[in-house]
Amino acid sequence: MDVVDRLQGLRLQTGRRMSTRVALLQYSSHVIPEQTFGQWWGAQNFRARITPIVYIGHGTYTTYAITNMTKMYLDESSGAGSIRVAMLLTDGVSHPRNPDIFAAVADAKNQGVRFFTLGITRAANEPANVAQLRLLASSPASRYLHNLQDADIMDKVIHVIVKVCLRQRRERTYWPCARACRRISQAGVSLP
Repeated sequence: MDVVDRLQGLRLQTGRRMSTRVALLQYSSHVIPEQTFGQWWGAQNFRARITPIVYIGHGTYTTYAITNMTKMYLDESSGAGSIRVAMLLTDGVSHPRNPDIFAAVADAKNQGVRFFTLGITRAANEPANVAQLRLLASSPASRYLHNLQDADIMDKVIHVIVKVCLRQRRERTYWPCARACRRISQAGVSLP
């Protein structure tokens, strides 16, 4: 929620806020779209929607979450100027019957999605799981692979999003949040 709040607080030099929409999928043996991009009505509404979420458990089929997320981006994304970021929170342990996760990630990345993989348990720090999470994360993994127990994790994530914003600005002739991202970057990523 911290990242959502902080991104909502970004303002353009014109005084307008950066437009941000957030979706949330919960996954296990099935995927539950807790909120789609079309259901976005601001951070307070998002918080109210996710607070009562009940953990569904019963195996980790990460591939289904990634394919559903990719479809959601394709169906609901607002266009070429959008930065597509996915934060995959996982323990890194997939169910033995989980379909090919790497094909799903490759497809999403080909659609322009940047993946943060965030380990959420001690199991995520085991060497085999770290290796899998590293393959799922966008490159370089030093920017996109983290554990929720890492110090200043939200600052690190926001910093990478700002860098992506600046890079995209250089690659496009017009991008709405470029000034805000430049100002934030120059200020050392100290966000409200």
